[in-house]
Amino acid sequence: MTKTHRTTIIATSAVLLIALVVSLPAEAQRRGGGRAGGMQDCAGVVADYTDQLELSPLSQGDIDGLNLMREEEKLARDVYLTLGERWSLPIFFNISRAEQQHMDRVLSVMDLYDITDPIADDTVGIFVDQHLADLYTTLVDQGSQSLIDALIVGATIEDLDLFDLYELINIGTNDHLLFAWQNLAKGSRNHLRAFISALDAQEGAYQPQYIDQDAYDAILASEWERGIVYDANGDVLADCGKGNRGRRGRGNGQGAGNQGGNGSGGNQGGPGTGTCDGSGNP
Repeated sequence: MTKTHRTTIIATSAVLLIALVVSLPAEAQRRGGGRAGGMQDCAGVVADYTDQLELSPLSQGDIDGLNLMREEEKLARDVYLTLGERWSLPIFFNISRAEQQHMDRVLSVMDLYDITDPIADDTVGIFVDQHLADLYTTLVDQGSQSLIDALIVGATIEDLDLFDLYELINIGTNDHLLFAWQNLAKGSRNHLRAFISALDAQEGAYQPQYIDQDAYDAILASEWERGIVYDANGDVLADCGKGNRGRRGRGNGQGAGNQGGNGSGGNQGGPGTGTCDGSGNP
């Protein structure tokens, strides 16, 4: 790989990560000035950090992890797109867009290490991993039974994502991969919070099936990680969403902003001024 090729991929990866962790509200974009400047500073911090990460040999376990997460994020995207069509609920469409960003983030690491993308056919419901193909069918069938079942499916997928990501973090040694896994896990925690808030509003309930109860309870008890970028060790590298933090509130997942709407009940409480319709932020 040439130095120019590597630099281009690293720069692209940094841009994808910024897109993954924070969505600048349209109102702030129109205003310009302060917050936009802060975003530029944040992007610079992330770009500087990713640029200094060194390439190191990948084990077969690393490659298997990349292949798994590339398709597992596709599973999430595909199920949410399908259930969104079934129930016409914004939370599914909004989080499906975040899952596409997660897919792109994994692909950027695969490109950096010249790993062949396992997704040759990006059609919804098509997977190389037969287990994921079967799981797609099972989850869509379950989520088509009722709205509560659909929201439980969303929580289940994020629960599974977190379990696998935590495993990859625990065994990982490559900083490029760990950097990706830490920030994908952050996104999955926010998505889990969003689905549980929506379930609360429907008087539904979810019990964790993959991560342990203590980890699950800690996620729901903690603040949303909106705009946070973590480094490979899981420490905060940058806060791209200062002033936009909120705790999980009860709601139906259809609030008007990234932190939930007022009245209609978003997922993080507070007035909310963004465009995520209460889905939380990637």
